[in-house]
Amino acid sequence: MNGCTWRARRLTRLLCRLVAAATLLAVLAACQAIDGRSGASFASEPVSQLGAGPKATDRVGATSSGRLPANAEALRILPDRNSAPAPNLVAVSSPPAATSGRSGESPQLSVPELVRIVRPSVVHIATESVGRDNSGRTMPAGGVGTGFVIDAEGLIVTNNHVVAHAQQIVVTTDAGALYDATVVGRDPQTDLAVLRVDATGLPPIVLGRSADLQIGESVVAIGHALDLPGGPTVTVGVVSAVDRAITNVGSQRLTLSDLIQTDASINPGNSGGPLLNLYGKVIGVNSAGAGSASGIGFAIAMDGARLVIDELIESGQVVRGFLGIGPATITRSLARHFDLPVSEGIIVVQLTAGSPADQAGLRMRDILVAINDDAVPDAGALSRVLAQYGPGDEVVVRYIRPGGDDQPQETRIRLGRRPDQ
Repeated sequence: MNGCTWRARRLTRLLCRLVAAATLLAVLAACQAIDGRSGASFASEPVSQLGAGPKATDRVGATSSGRLPANAEALRILPDRNSAPAPNLVAVSSPPAATSGRSGESPQLSVPELVRIVRPSVVHIATESVGRDNSGRTMPAGGVGTGFVIDAEGLIVTNNHVVAHAQQIVVTTDAGALYDATVVGRDPQTDLAVLRVDATGLPPIVLGRSADLQIGESVVAIGHALDLPGGPTVTVGVVSAVDRAITNVGSQRLTLSDLIQTDASINPGNSGGPLLNLYGKVIGVNSAGAGSASGIGFAIAMDGARLVIDELIESGQVVRGFLGIGPATITRSLARHFDLPVSEGIIVVQLTAGSPADQAGLRMRDILVAINDDAVPDAGALSRVLAQYGPGDEVVVRYIRPGGDDQPQETRIRLGRRPDQ
């Protein structure tokens, strides 16, 4: 009896262990099934539903809604503690590329930034002179223009025609200070002048290089157009062409060459102001609009202007050899119109009576191709070549006379002195 009882108890304990083991296996199987269903459900869940609980970011920039900001560098969405582990989601977008500058230059400026930097260097110029009315009586006359500071000690660049006949010149800075100005030097041929005011600490503008300009490049013109109150006028355009030449500028009856053509508006009062690239550097001196033509303005290219400005500061004038012609650059359309034998060079469109060119036998419509060993493919090149010589120097001019055998001819010309010097 006792043996049977012992065996029964042992059997009961064994059965309990078997039941417990079976129960444990069932629980484990159930857990695996639950994990499998949870994983399938998580994988099919749309991204917008991930981490529905409170969110945090590891970088500043997440919005309060948890959405990815448009320009976030990286944004990690963390699930709440009760959700299944979620993978890190990283949104990356490239920041807007800064407009790169030319080699060695800082990035381009926006127009408002450029104006803020440059405007303190741009000045208003008012002149008083004595003119005559229709009856010949003298009467006071006034004019306005623009200039820009190139030296902290008071040197200012403007156009010659702004100050040519002035008895009094008053400069007003952007800060409102007024100064009497004197003429350091003038050059009618390039329409440039340098003034001086008795001031220190003026903010000089930065001079650039016009040789780097590209057709279509954006430019900004600043000046006191029409003498409107309230400060200078800012106009924006592009470089339409380079190496332009125009004749009979306003009432000056002169030919300007080596010009930048732009569609940035240049109106009366703008004369003498800076034409700037988007690096805030002066690449031209605004000089003339095209009168009846809309959207055409001209500025004196800075590379040539810089040489003239330096000489005006040093000696008060530019003494160069005088040939006595009015040049025009030959274009394809001009060559077709006049049936010219060449596609580049200088055609004589004006000839001063009694000038060295006239005395040497040059004629209207003669085509200049070289002076000494220097080719003159355009009016700007002619101006630069002649600037190397002074009155009394003898040069060999190579030219073609249309209607002949179209072969180059040569003549020696002793350069004179400009009548206005």
